[in-house]
Amino acid sequence: MAFVIRQIKMTSLVGLALASELCAQTRAEQHVELRATLEQWMESVDKSQALENQWELEREVLRDSMTGLKGMLVQAQVEISAVEERIATADEESKEKLKTQSEYNQARLALRQGLGPVESEVEKIVPLFPEFYIGGEDGSAKLKGSIEKLAKHRREEPDEKKKIGLNSRIQPLVQILTEAERFHSKLWAVTHPLEVDGIDKQMNVVYFGLSVAYAVDDAATVALEGRSSLPGGWSFSRLTGDGMAEKVSALYQAANGTGESRMVTLPLVIN
Repeated sequence: MAFVIRQIKMTSLVGLALASELCAQTRAEQHVELRATLEQWMESVDKSQALENQWELEREVLRDSMTGLKGMLVQAQVEISAVEERIATADEESKEKLKTQSEYNQARLALRQGLGPVESEVEKIVPLFPEFYIGGEDGSAKLKGSIEKLAKHRREEPDEKKKIGLNSRIQPLVQILTEAERFHSKLWAVTHPLEVDGIDKQMNVVYFGLSVAYAVDDAATVALEGRSSLPGGWSFSRLTGDGMAEKVSALYQAANGTGESRMVTLPLVIN
């Protein structure tokens, strides 16, 4: 009887040892799987941070350029307003002084001569606006008119330009720069046609300001990457690789609020 009891105890000990070994093996496998998951997550975070830093750098460069141009225009308006205010409040005697009149004319002449290069620089920004944003429902109603005015001023002969008031020439420049800053400061999820293999196709597009965009069709069969450049504007090319269309589709759904937020890794070429 004692031998039977000892045999039962030995069997129990063996069973406990085997169970302990299986638990240890399971924990080791879970540890390896968790470590691999953490490494993948850290790699995704690093790539996302690098992409965000590059977008922020390009945004700051464009913002600095726009800020400089807007500063020049604002300063010019301040100087004109100051001259006009002095003339309006001056008495009849000061108005008749040739020196004051000469200074006023020189200021206007200097500003008028400097507007040409400014208009040229602002005109380079126009191709960066996607078509949906110029006068569209999601865009700016004033932007289209300002672009047309700028183009008209640029076409005028020198003698005809002199007949255009300075405020009339400055106003569209300020509007275009303001709209460029507005567009570049937001993430835009829109739907509009793009050319795919020579055919216009309705695409869901996510614009990261004026720098980069990604597009995908409703069926997630075709994905495109959009790049902006001066003076060409936007150009889109196919994204190749397994699962690219699905990734862009997930990005678009997260951007327009129809899908859940998730980590999406997409290629980005920095020129």
